[in-house]
Amino acid sequence: MIGILDLGVCNLKSIYNAIYSLGFNVEIIDKKNLNRIDDKSHIVLPGVGSYSNLSKVFFENDKLFNKIENHLKKGNFFLGICLGMQFLSTNGFENVESKGLNLIEGSVNKIKKKEVSIKIPHIGWNEIEIVQNNKILENVDDKSNFYFVHSYIFQLKDKKFIIANTNYGDNFPSIINKENIFGFQFHPEKSSKKGLLLLDNFCRFS
Repeated sequence: MIGILDLGVCNLKSIYNAIYSLGFNVEIIDKKNLNRIDDKSHIVLPGVGSYSNLSKVFFENDKLFNKIENHLKKGNFFLGICLGMQFLSTNGFENVESKGLNLIEGSVNKIKKKEVSIKIPHIGWNEIEIVQNNKILENVDDKSNFYFVHSYIFQLKDKKFIIANTNYGDNFPSIINKENIFGFQFHPEKSSKKGLLLLDNFCRFS
């Protein structure tokens, strides 16, 4: 059973429809029914909005972080998408410095505009460069294109957790993995067949 976290700051419709279309049982979990996390094998944290706002909303409720910790300790799976991936970090610097989940050490900072052609936010299709094999990539080729919408990037302390990079003026992590925790900087639900393949791979983990 797949759970999608609804914290009132994220776009849920597209990711819900994508996972449902793949044939999985999926449920939206909001702050009023956090106990529903307990029976989920997979949790997805989608992301639209600002890091600082997500941090404020998330840490209003200590119970939510404890639920996520227990979910992971049981060996269950967690996926952060776009801002949700960034929120796996230690802290972020969008608007003000804000704390993240600290599940994968690192900081989230704004994309540096090193070239005139670079526009921020980064919006549109871009390819990934696979840097290490991973089960999340089954049937997904190197140089596959995915859809991005973001102005900030996750700078990991330990690059061994980077599965794929993307170049937009500079390299940044676009797929990350630490044990049972995964992150996509792009939106798989908006990335056609390749994006659905990644979601299908994640949801099939056991």
